[in-house]
Amino acid sequence: MTGPPDEDPAAVARPRARAFLLPGMMHCNRRRAEVSTVLGSCVAVCLTDRCRGISGINHFVLPTCDGDGTSLRYGDVSIARLVASMKRLCGTLETVEAKVFGGAEILAPLASPGIGVGARNVALALERLDQLGLPVVARRTGDVHGLLIRLHTDTGEVMVRPVQSTWPAGRVQARAAIAAAARRMAVWPFTVDPH
Repeated sequence: MTGPPDEDPAAVARPRARAFLLPGMMHCNRRRAEVSTVLGSCVAVCLTDRCRGISGINHFVLPTCDGDGTSLRYGDVSIARLVASMKRLCGTLETVEAKVFGGAEILAPLASPGIGVGARNVALALERLDQLGLPVVARRTGDVHGLLIRLHTDTGEVMVRPVQSTWPAGRVQARAAIAAAARRMAVWPFTVDPH
C-alpha cells in the first residue's frame, strides 16, 4: 500500500479523481487525484508532502512576469502560488519535496543560439525551489521532445512518458495528445482546498 502510513485503507480503494492541466493552471488540494499534463518548453513543478499525502502541481509557460503579476502562466507567479497553497494545506514546508519536469527545446534545430525558453523555465524553477529550501528529488528536463506526466496526488508518484515529436509534426502530435487527454478527464481550473 502506498500513501501516508495512517491512511484509511478504504480511501486507497476508492478510484482517484482525474484532472488535466492546461498551461497556466495548477492543482493543489486534499482530494486524491491523478493530475495529467503535456509539457513542451513549459515546466511543471510537483510539490509533495508524503507524510500528509498531499501534492500540488503547476504548469507554467514563461519564467517571469513583466506585467500582470497574477497570471499562473508565469513561473515566478505560479511557483509562489503553489508553494503558498501547499504551506496553507500542510501547515509547514519542512516535509515538502519537489520534482521538476519539462523545459524541452522542441524548436532547437530552428532556434537561434542562446538559451531557449525551456532552459530559462527550468532555471527559474530550480532557482526558486533552492531559494525556498525545497529539495528537488527528481527531474526530467531539457529534452528535445515533449512529456506527458501523471501525478498521483496522494503518493507524489509521477509517471513520465515522452511525446515524440519533430517540428512541425510534433506540435500536431502534442495538440492531439492534449485534446485526447482533456476529453478523457475533467479539466479542472486552479483549485485550492483552504482547509
